[in-house]
Order: sequence, then C-alpha cells, then structure tokens
Amino acid sequence: MNVKQLCGFFLPILKITIISIWRRLLNRLNIPTVKIDRQLFTLLFALLVGYNLALVQLCILLWAWLTSKDRLHFWKPKERSSPPTCLVSSSLGRHCYVQLQGIRLHYVEVGDRKKPMLLCLHGFAETWYSWKHQLRAFSKTHWVIAVDMRGYGDSDKPLRTDEYDLRIVIEDIRQLISKLGKETCVLMGHGWGAGIGWFFAAIHPNMLTHFIALSCPHPTTLKYNLVHSWRRPFILRDLFFFQARWIPELVLQSQDNLVIERLAKVGCTTREDGFQEEEAYKYYFGKPDAWRGPLNYYRRMFHPGSLMWMSKPQLRVRVPTLLVFGKKEPNFCRSMISSCSENVDRFDIHVIESASHWVQKETPDKVNVILARFLNVNL
Repeated sequence: MNVKQLCGFFLPILKITIISIWRRLLNRLNIPTVKIDRQLFTLLFALLVGYNLALVQLCILLWAWLTSKDRLHFWKPKERSSPPTCLVSSSLGRHCYVQLQGIRLHYVEVGDRKKPMLLCLHGFAETWYSWKHQLRAFSKTHWVIAVDMRGYGDSDKPLRTDEYDLRIVIEDIRQLISKLGKETCVLMGHGWGAGIGWFFAAIHPNMLTHFIALSCPHPTTLKYNLVHSWRRPFILRDLFFFQARWIPELVLQSQDNLVIERLAKVGCTTREDGFQEEEAYKYYFGKPDAWRGPLNYYRRMFHPGSLMWMSKPQLRVRVPTLLVFGKKEPNFCRSMISSCSENVDRFDIHVIESASHWVQKETPDKVNVILARFLNVNL
C-alpha cells in the first residue's frame, strides 16, 4: 500500500474522530451542537497539520545543528555585501525604483517605453531575476517590467502580516501601472505572482489587455479544493507549515539558505549558471528579515477576510487569459487546472510535459514560444 492509498484510508477515519472530539467538547462546555462548517473545520485541520509539521521540522533542524561542523554560523545566512555580476548585467535591463503610497518598489526595465507594457510578477522565494529569460526574449516587442514584490529583493520589506493583505498588494500593482504612465498592460505572474494577478484581472479588467498565469490556478478553484479535499492539506503542506511563527524562517535561512541551493539550480544547464543563480538568490535572501515578507503572504492568506474574498462572484476574469502548467507540477492536480475555465470568459491552457512548478526557468524556450503565440508577436 503506497502513501496515497494510506491517506485515502486514514483521512476519513481521522475526520470522523476529530468531529466526534469537537462535538464532545461542545457538549462539555454546554454549547449547542451545530452542524460543523466545512470551511472552518478544514482550516482548523489544515492548521493542525501545519503546526505539527513545524514541530517535526524543528526537531530535524536541531539534529542537523547538533551534527553540524559549523554550529556557530548554522542558524543565520551569510550576508553578501555586493550583488553577483549576473544581477547587474546590462543585458537584462536597467534597475529602477518607484515610490508608491507607503512603499518603494524596485524593478528592472528593458525595451521601448512606447511599446505595450509586459508586467511580470514573481512567486514565492523568487525575485525579478526569475524573469531573466523573458526580459531578453520580449525586449523587442514590449516594454518589459520585472518587479520585486513588496517584501522581496530590493523593494521595501514591511514586517507586519497585515501589510501583505491581498487588497494592499493589488493596490501596489494598480499604482505601479499608473505611476509608470500606462493605462493598460499585459500582466504575467508565476506562483504567488499569478495568484495576485488573478485577483487583479478580475477587479481591474480595464487595466489589462491580456493576463498570463504560470503554475497557479484561479483562486476560487484553489479555495474549493482546499476546503473540500481532505488530501489537499498534505499535498500543499508547505502552505500550512508557513502558518507557524518563526520556525519557517529558521528552517529556510539555516545553513546559509540551504533551501536556495535546491531552488536556484532549477533549469540551469551548466555548473556556472547554477552557481550564479544560487549566488543571486542567496544575495537577496541573505539580508536581515528576508524571509519574513514572503512568508507573510501565506500567513495573511488565512485571514477570514481574505478567505471570504477568494470566493466572491466578482472574481470572474473577462480579459483573454493564458494558463501555463508543468505536467510534473507537485502542488495542483489536473482537475484544478481544467476547472479554472468555469471562472474565465476567454481561456487557453498549455501543459508542458517536461516541466514542474518553475516553468519559465525550466523550459524558457517553450514557454516563450507559447507566450509569443498568445500575444500574437514574433520573437
């Protein structure tokens, strides 16, 4: 019996057990037993999974520290004083800053300002640099903007969780487009950036000509699967693990950001490319509190207001939309991808056989061809 079969067998039993304990607790407290809200119960169950994972991760980390040869520098990443050459290469574009209401964002621009804007929003544990292949490929057809989202890279990093509310981040994007002198743009996002992009496309359709989502389904689809599938908390275990305080930061930054070594080398074809990619991300995530902002996106996601907002009917997307997924995507199943069409008027899906989550880095040439076809341009 494999892990999937074991989960299928034990999860219903666990569900019944927890419901039984819940009802007994209500009876002991003389609180009337009511029908348990599926959404509330699933969230409680998910948080239970997350905090247990945090304890397990902490135990593993303590063991790694005890057996480490360099205990003194185990817990904090090495801070790099200057960026690696790949981050300041003129071939990728020009580094700029823009002051919005209450936050300053960093971005890299390339191309002619008179051409249509292609605004790129990165995902978790990424920066503007994750779009390096698209910056080069679309510099002749678009004015390409790759921004560091709030909390990332060289953008400001608010520490409070409530400063990463979806509505605030969406307002960042709206202000950014207006501040750069454009009324409309093509919006493209990966992972978390795509998740924010879905909301933006639904709320501000008049500001977009096209929307492109990489490796992230429509928020309503995501919420439905989280609430109704008992296996989903285990598949999306990192999402729930990140709800814990300080332990995720400790895990991610330990051993000089060891997790970056695995993520950064995705899609690199040579050893030199892999080293440069690793140093680029270690430069950004080696700064003080570099993980706090990225994790706060996940933590704010479980705020009641955010969850209610995810299922509002006005989240229907009416602009032409492209969804690109890797067939080996570990976080989302095929049914979640296909059901996105229920919330989009004009929808196109492409699945890349050889890719997983980091599609724009793993298979940049294939992705760029798909993007160019969707945008009706020649590279």
